[in-house]
Amino acid sequence: MVIWDLPLRLFHWSFMACVFGAIISGKMNEWSVHERFGLAIMGLVLFRIIWGFIGSDTARFSNFLTGPKKVFSAFRDLLQNTPTDKAGHSPVGGYATMALLFIPLMMAVTGSFSSDYILYDGPFYHLLPQFADRAGDIHHFGEKLIFLIIILHLAALSYYRLRLRKNLVKPMITGKGAKAAGTGGTLSKARTVFGISLMISMVIVAQLATQLRPSYF
Repeated sequence: MVIWDLPLRLFHWSFMACVFGAIISGKMNEWSVHERFGLAIMGLVLFRIIWGFIGSDTARFSNFLTGPKKVFSAFRDLLQNTPTDKAGHSPVGGYATMALLFIPLMMAVTGSFSSDYILYDGPFYHLLPQFADRAGDIHHFGEKLIFLIIILHLAALSYYRLRLRKNLVKPMITGKGAKAAGTGGTLSKARTVFGISLMISMVIVAQLATQLRPSYF
C-alpha cells in the first residue's frame, strides 16, 4: 500500500540534503551558501507545517501526534518488539519527527538574526540587532542538538532494521510498504502536483528573505 505521498517524500530528502548542506557549508565558512541552505530549511518546514494539515492521511499531524499515554504505550511496545502496524509514524516517531523539524528550524531562524559584526549579517539581523548576540548563542547551542537528533534518528532506523526487521528507508523512497492499518498516503494527481508546487513556492519565498537585507553601498 502507499504509505507516504510524493510531496512528503520529496520534502524528506530535500530537507535532509539541506540540513547536511548547511552543516558542511558552515564548517567550511561558506556563509552565503550556508545562508541559502538555512533559508531553504525555513521554506521546507513551512511547507511541512501546511502539509501537516492538508496533506495525505499519514502526513497529517492528527495522524501521529497523540497524548503522553499513547506515546509511553507505543514506546513500551517498541521495546518489547511489538510495534503497531498502523501506517505512517508511530506516536513515538511522530514526536521525533517534530524534533527533526523544529530543531533545524530554530537553527535557521536564529542564524538569520545573528551577526559576527565583521563579515556576515543574517538577512533578518537589521530587524532586531539587539537580539543578534542571543540568537548567535542559541544557534551555536543548537548545533549540538542537531548532531544529537541526527544520531538518535540513525539509531532508530538501525533498531527497526536490525531488531524489528523493518526497513523504514525504502518506503520513504518508493512510497510503498507492507499492508498496514489505516488509509495510508494515497493522493490524487491534482493534489500531488499542488503539494509539489506548494513546496517549491515556500522555498522560493524563503530565499527572497535575502532581499530584505539593507544595502550599505
